Amino acid sequence: MPKTNFDILWIILSSGLVFFMQAGFLCLESGLTRTKNSINVAIKNITDFGIATLIFYAIGFGFMFGKSANGFLGIDTFFPEFSAENPNVAVFFLFQLMFCGTAATIVSGAVAERMKFGAYIVVTAVISAIIYPIFGHWVWGKDLSHWETTTGWLGKMGFVDFAGSTVVHSVGGWVGLAAMKILGNRSGRYAEDGSIRNITGHNLPLAMLGTLILWLGWIGFNGGSTLAFTGAVPKIIVNTMFAAVSGMASSLIYGWIRLQYAEATLPLNGALAGLVAITASCHAVNSIDSVIIGFVAGILMFESRSLLDRLKIDDAVGAIPVHLTAGIWGTLAVGIFGNPEILGTGLSRSHQIFVQSIGILSCGALAFGLSYVVLSAINRFFRFRVSEQNEHKGLNYTEHRATTELIDLFLEMEYQKRTGDLSKDLSIEPFTEVGQIAERYNSVLGKIRLNIKEKEVLAKELEENLNLIQNDLSTAKKIQSGIISHKDRTLGELEVIVRYLPLSEVGGDFFDIMELRPGLTRVFLADATGHGVQAALITMAIKAIYESLKRGIYSVTEILYHLNNEFLHTFKNLNQFFTCIVLDIDTNSGNVRYASAGHIPQYLIGPEGIQKLEKTGRIIGAVSKTQYTSKDVKISPDSKLVLFTDGLVEQWNAHKEEFGEERVESLIHSLNTQSIREGIDSILSEQEKFLSGVSKQDDISVIGINWKRA
Repeated sequence: MPKTNFDILWIILSSGLVFFMQAGFLCLESGLTRTKNSINVAIKNITDFGIATLIFYAIGFGFMFGKSANGFLGIDTFFPEFSAENPNVAVFFLFQLMFCGTAATIVSGAVAERMKFGAYIVVTAVISAIIYPIFGHWVWGKDLSHWETTTGWLGKMGFVDFAGSTVVHSVGGWVGLAAMKILGNRSGRYAEDGSIRNITGHNLPLAMLGTLILWLGWIGFNGGSTLAFTGAVPKIIVNTMFAAVSGMASSLIYGWIRLQYAEATLPLNGALAGLVAITASCHAVNSIDSVIIGFVAGILMFESRSLLDRLKIDDAVGAIPVHLTAGIWGTLAVGIFGNPEILGTGLSRSHQIFVQSIGILSCGALAFGLSYVVLSAINRFFRFRVSEQNEHKGLNYTEHRATTELIDLFLEMEYQKRTGDLSKDLSIEPFTEVGQIAERYNSVLGKIRLNIKEKEVLAKELEENLNLIQNDLSTAKKIQSGIISHKDRTLGELEVIVRYLPLSEVGGDFFDIMELRPGLTRVFLADATGHGVQAALITMAIKAIYESLKRGIYSVTEILYHLNNEFLHTFKNLNQFFTCIVLDIDTNSGNVRYASAGHIPQYLIGPEGIQKLEKTGRIIGAVSKTQYTSKDVKISPDSKLVLFTDGLVEQWNAHKEEFGEERVESLIHSLNTQSIREGIDSILSEQEKFLSGVSKQDDISVIGINWKRA
């Protein structure tokens, strides 16, 4: 127990770090699951801690640290009272509460994407009330009035688990494994032919952020387990860091050798495996031992993940390899590497390993055995698993009514793009604009399926469907207004001016402007073949493909490369193409990186004059696997970018004169003395005078971007 106020402060700070691990688990698990389930996982990570707190306070703390009944269970100290005169018990309760919450949270990731929210609350209650406190009593049971007295039967045998490789992590892993066996696998995870469908998380950068948060929290997890700020704390924290980086390195290198590529989740799960493994012995090993423990944990994590796939056990986020496998290894490592003098059990090394093995088996018997029996019994009356239909729709909506129809539509279109499987219609959400899009899209798909072998017949049938859609231009206009924002706006330091003039009610131009992160804005401008409803449908396809690429995962050249391949795959029989330009505007570094696929020259107005942004590659839809290059240009405050489609230059007046690039360029020079808004409106006004009443022949999109001086 803490002896001084400084010790108490250290435990409170450590408790805060361990509590912050809840945020890490939230980011990690929601990032490693699909978009349609990410909110559900996040809600579980918030809710389980609150439930664990109430239950651990009511009965869990008493079962764990109450007066011992033959070393198996505490029988008092329920609903404990805390006082300012004796803060030691209160601060100890606080620290142990964080461990209880961590054990419960581990299960969330293992059973993600198929367990009812109410069922997860039941699991959390079982862990917090029974399994964690009872096993915790076996290992860490103490007489709170005589702290030196060990009361748990495993602790008396000499079992050592300094900060919870088994007590916390293996307990969570065993319960997660039991819950997975009861629930079964996610739909489609393992095919009947034995193939494995890898389900990639929707936001791996978020998952990696979660890993770093957990890594930080482990300083308090291990360092605070001294229950005093002693000279051993720095060594414990250093050992923790060594094991984490060693686990990260070994899993990445070993997995790279086995898979022939650097799989994205290996560094994060490898680091976590190293952290879990060192938790049991961080106080009693040296630095080299820590590196070895973490190194082995990283490899065991990879192999146990492969074993689960061979056994067709679906672990959504890798909780079992990280927490259970690494927890078992870390507990054995106490006997293999632990300094006997520090361990203080008086056991020989072989006997220590034997006792550690007994503790591991006892944990499995209690955590897996009891949870499987209890949860199976409850599952007979209250089904834990969501229905197949709800699983398909996603738990965000079915459990919490938290989703958007547009996201669901994009996910289904993304699946069709990725697999090329056009055999199924999109799901239709009735009475919504998105439902109307899906209905029209399904109509087109039906015609394509009937006529895919004959290009001429396909074109004819598609034209018939386009004529049907032409009769409902108001719907098409709503569709396009939903994916193109016509409003001027400000993004960080960038003033964005937009002028969109479709030839008819809808057009073939598409643009998207978003802030990837503070100071970095991505701009995409495309001009599809033709105009009207047919071109508008092409822009919908461009939008659907681009939506999955735009959020910073890919560079500007990679976006064009994947966009070209997927567009060709979708429209390979229709002879469709488009030009586009994609720019990353970085006001932090004063740099613009762009790649242009057959787009007409665009303009940058800066202190050094006007620069043309020339095309850097072929148009989209011409040749498959086309490689694109990018160019960098420097910008500074007050710089202006003028971006437009060829509708601005390719307009003809009654005298068969073209408005032309030269005329546009000369008008752009005047922007040096005008605001970006006034300059663009002036160019469009000059074009109106030039046409002198003649109707436009193409859609026009003009985007002006001005870096405002702070």
